[in-house]
Amino acid sequence: MIHLIAFMDIESGLGRKIYSDETLMMSEELVWPMICALNNFVIECTKSERGLINAALEDIKIYLYSPLGEANPLRFVFFTDLFDNNEYLEMRGQTIFESLSQYISYEVFEPPTEVMEQVLKIAKYTQEFPVNKIESFFIERLRIKLDNLKAEGKIHVADLFVGDIDQGKVFSLISDEELHEKNSVILFSELLTAFSIDSEIFVKSSLTKREREKLEKQEISPERMEEGWFLKQLVGKESDFWLVGYFFFQAESEIEIEDTLNWITVQLSEEIKDTLTKRPF
Repeated sequence: MIHLIAFMDIESGLGRKIYSDETLMMSEELVWPMICALNNFVIECTKSERGLINAALEDIKIYLYSPLGEANPLRFVFFTDLFDNNEYLEMRGQTIFESLSQYISYEVFEPPTEVMEQVLKIAKYTQEFPVNKIESFFIERLRIKLDNLKAEGKIHVADLFVGDIDQGKVFSLISDEELHEKNSVILFSELLTAFSIDSEIFVKSSLTKREREKLEKQEISPERMEEGWFLKQLVGKESDFWLVGYFFFQAESEIEIEDTLNWITVQLSEEIKDTLTKRPF
């Protein structure tokens, strides 16, 4: 979720706020010089002219987008939740820049009312997952598919949920806290950052010692088991939602498991496709 958007000159430290949801209490007289100093610090430490791209302050991310390229000092600054996707922020930033470019000024910033209305629409936009539309019997039908694979020892699901690109976990299908070894919402965000947001992702890795111990504690044999992550966008490119799976599985059952998760993706997509609103960017 976006909490604040501003534009600033990364060299002079001047900045102007565009939008705030008023959840962050901060002094603009301090924050822009602070970001400018952080940028200089990054350049000095890394010996790179690219400078600061993002930073984390507890549970808040600061992300800097360069609409005119990194050689130009103009930056759009986003204060968001940690899991907000960078590529998604840049899509918003570019559209906001195109609306505001002729009005950007560090002295008098007064865009026409109709322009600011469009900018605020872009800044505040989010899709709401239609929780009330999902019937319990429908979810149970999806779970049974995975329960059958679990009964055969092929998969043990730690977390299966709908992830929102700017709101994190919005709908849980299966969760087994005893199998959680990693923060699935943060990993969802990191995987979407590492890959394109249009990607279908199936990542697997060998078990760590702690993961083997967790499985054994649940009387699950870790032999031939791997850790798996599955991410696939629901409905299509205009959707903010992904099916996200975090699980342990038998390596030889990978194709069957991927087919099952793809089937669940199709079923969920059909269920929600008529409820999605079009992005204004």
